[in-house]
Amino acid sequence: MKKLIVLFLSIFCSVLSAKEVAVSVGAGENWKQNMAPQFAIWLEDSAGNFVRTLYVTKKAGKQNWIFAPKSGRPESLPVWYYSIASEIKDKNAQSTHKESFDAVTSATPKGGIVFDISIDDDSDYVIKAEFNKSFDYNDFYKKENSGVNGQPSVVYSARIPANFSKNSGEIKLDFAGLGSLDGTDGIIHIDTAHLTTAKSIVKLIAIKGK
Repeated sequence: MKKLIVLFLSIFCSVLSAKEVAVSVGAGENWKQNMAPQFAIWLEDSAGNFVRTLYVTKKAGKQNWIFAPKSGRPESLPVWYYSIASEIKDKNAQSTHKESFDAVTSATPKGGIVFDISIDDDSDYVIKAEFNKSFDYNDFYKKENSGVNGQPSVVYSARIPANFSKNSGEIKLDFAGLGSLDGTDGIIHIDTAHLTTAKSIVKLIAIKGK
């Protein structure tokens, strides 16, 4: 009986400390051009440790690529893939993790998207978003040197302070850099000199307390 009471109080307190946040993604000029973008949005703690995926497009989350190698396409969203790598070290964990995407995946929206999330009110977080379009070539990123990818993924991020609320205003995610062109690392690279249309996949990414 005491254990049940403790469990109930723990759940009750966690609900009280949770806050609702709306995440908005505004489609940019290059959102609808040629291929639909793949993207993932996730949370990390203040130390940079992966917390959870908030949203991911179905192809990226389920690795449902057409004519892709067995390794999938890690170059599509390399920063996100490497962020979740610690959770899929074995086959059982990988299966469980893929199943957990059912609640947060969908086909790429035709336009932007707005969705709500619940996060702990007492913690600092970093929210990151990564976007990529296949075959998004330009004069520098050609098929010969970038394969299916074209231009590499683009990454945006922002800090969500503890006690963030509807009175805190809106936080816009800032451009942070690029993902690995070939998917060999999860580093956010800062050499953006050769980006063109990849910079206009999204117009705005923001969070707002509810």
